[in-house]
Order: sequence, then C-alpha cells, then structure tokens
Amino acid sequence: MMEKEYLPGDTVILAGEISPYLFLIKHGSVKLEGNGESFFLSEDDFFGEEGCFFGKPARFSVTAREETRLQLMESAEAEEFFAGDPKAAFALFIKNSARAGEKEDPLNELSPQHIWLVAGVLPYVVKKEGNEPVHEVEIDLETLASQIELTTDNLVNLLNLSNVLGYVSFVDGKILACGKEKLAELFKKYNREKIFAGVKGEKGVGLVSFLNVVNNKTKI
Repeated sequence: MMEKEYLPGDTVILAGEISPYLFLIKHGSVKLEGNGESFFLSEDDFFGEEGCFFGKPARFSVTAREETRLQLMESAEAEEFFAGDPKAAFALFIKNSARAGEKEDPLNELSPQHIWLVAGVLPYVVKKEGNEPVHEVEIDLETLASQIELTTDNLVNLLNLSNVLGYVSFVDGKILACGKEKLAELFKKYNREKIFAGVKGEKGVGLVSFLNVVNNKTKI
C-alpha cells in the first residue's frame, strides 16, 4: 500500500474528479468542501470510496488542514482493509446507504467521462480492426490531457478506471486502444442516444457539438 504526505492547504481531491483510491488518514486531518457543506476528518477516518469502488466523481474537494499522511489503497487493497476491519466496513455501509438516492452513476462505456476519453483518443488510432486495447495510440499522455482538459494525474486515473471497459487502457506508460472501428461504433452509439435525448428535451446533450467535430476529424 502507498502512503503520501500532504502539507497544510495541499489538495488531495477536487470535487468532480474520479480517483481510483480509498484514502485512510494515518496522521493529521483534512477538510471536505462541496455543495455548500464542509466538514473535517481526522486520524483513522477514510474517504474516496465513491471513486475507488464505483468509478464515481468525488462529491467534495479535500484539502489537508495540517501536515497529513494518507494511505492510498486501490480497490483490491481496500477490500482487504474492510475485510479485516468490520468497524470500518460498517461505517462504509452507513455512508453508502445514506447516498442511495443520489443520481451519480458509476463509470460505464457511455459515461460522459469515458466518451470524452474515447473522443480524444479516436483521431490518433491508426489500426481499424481489433476488439482489445492493444494498439498504441499516436499521442502522448501530456498532449491528450491538455486536449481533453484534464490534469495528467486525472487522465491517468480515468485511464485506469476505464481499462475494464475494454476500449482504452494505460500500460507501462503507453496509451493503448482497440481498433478504430470498435471505438467509432461506441462513439456513434453515444452520439445517437444524446441526439435522441435532445429531441425529447432531456438533459445531458452538451457533448453533441463536440462529437460532431470529432466525427468530421475521424470521418466516421
């Protein structure tokens, strides 16, 4: 398990980011802010379960209140942590039960974050065929992060979370993708669904104009 030190005022997570880690406070304290609320967590408290287990964006921005040491656990490590600590597991159950009525959905192939990633990668995929993300994309991490308006760290987090979806992955510092045809088919599916939603007057059609630009770039 990885540990990381934070100085007072350092940002741990920004609201809306997707982090693959569960954070356990080993020393110090943090402040959580978002949706007009703010509260504090201290030693032995944990946060980040929405991203670690469900691929959901963080509800709160988290900053260190003092010199703070956090333990960062990926999902498999977090499962072991909760399996060995019934009290912590119960606390997680209570928190998630309280959030049962929320509207955020876990990351899936048609999530806007995933589509935004696919849209950014698609113009740089050369191979047409292939159903597995094994072809190296002809764009580097920093350039892609800039183009889709993410920090490099947030892009890496998104790539790691999207790996299980089978379109784009990040291995040994390289961005890999399946064939252009599979990416394009997903892209078209999202585009069709969002246009249909727009016709019905539903929300969530903000990417349509961007998707049309990518359609023109990639001739799909």
